[in-house]
Amino acid sequence: MAKQQEKETFGSRLKTIGMAFKFTTQRDKLFLPLAAAAVLLPFIIVTALVIFANFSLLWFVSSLFVALLAVLIVLNTRTSKVVNQEAIGKPGAAYALIDGMRGWTVTPGVAAVSETQMVHRAVGKAGVVLLGEGGGKVRKLLGQEKKRISRVVGSAPVYTFMVGETANDDFSVTEIRKRLTKLPKNIESKDANHIAKRLDALGIGMAIPKGPIPTSANAGKGARRAMLKGR
Repeated sequence: MAKQQEKETFGSRLKTIGMAFKFTTQRDKLFLPLAAAAVLLPFIIVTALVIFANFSLLWFVSSLFVALLAVLIVLNTRTSKVVNQEAIGKPGAAYALIDGMRGWTVTPGVAAVSETQMVHRAVGKAGVVLLGEGGGKVRKLLGQEKKRISRVVGSAPVYTFMVGETANDDFSVTEIRKRLTKLPKNIESKDANHIAKRLDALGIGMAIPKGPIPTSANAGKGARRAMLKGR
């Protein structure tokens, strides 16, 4: 049974990598040339070493693994770029880009004034991060949500950011993952898990008036997650 589960997991991984490949190829003209270069360059280098430096032919086997790794790196990089660019200006983008991010427990729409103006919460080793998107009254809502959860998080720091493309926002949605990873590690993983559970028990603040959280920013989300899952 365990072996069967491993095969299913491997097959699922191949499927999602295939999705990422197709998704990126359709949207990024540079992807295929870069992927081709990633494949050819290791073989060209090894061929030169075999011919001119008398290296063993076994080096071609090594070049195969190097080429595979290089293609995956190119795929990861270009998929990330495409997804980030497509997320700009779309409701729910902040959540879509960090959902599934390793080391973070992400909860969408913990407070909202509309379907496009809301606050998302991420809990990790940095502490608690509240991300507002949609402008307008959301910055005030960030402050209210920070005050509401302060009695639950204890001494863990609470960061608040406005995410978007206007001058009033703290940073672009395309920078959200980089910003989160650069935050200092303030608490242990077990403490972050405990805080996340307490916050879940606390419930949400101002609920979204009606309808689900927008999913328009989710294009390519599954494909991207396949490449970032191991990070």
